[in-house]
Amino acid sequence: MNFSYELIEKYKETKGYTQDKQVISDFEEFNSGNMSKIKKGTRHLTANQCIEMANAVGMDQKEALLKLAIEKSKSKEEGKIWSDIVKKISAACIAGILAAASLTGQVVTPHLRYRR
Repeated sequence: MNFSYELIEKYKETKGYTQDKQVISDFEEFNSGNMSKIKKGTRHLTANQCIEMANAVGMDQKEALLKLAIEKSKSKEEGKIWSDIVKKISAACIAGILAAASLTGQVVTPHLRYRR
């Protein structure tokens, strides 16, 4: 399943929808033909649709747009580059969190008790 359709399915679940036509009615530029092509993987969400759905499901907009860019890649090389960007951003975020935690003394360490 492609990212666009996965996001649509998450959107449906979040909204409590059971049918694709309910999603279609939420977006002006959506129609049943577009939905069918997205299911087949021959079409993708637009950036605006992606952002709106990401907001609705509680997904980070930047992450959603990066995944959409990977999906829209015209070549394997382009897709790999986008994937590498996502990995680098993720690694940088983790490093930043760990650095901030160590500065504030919030690094998780086991609490030791001494017994006499």
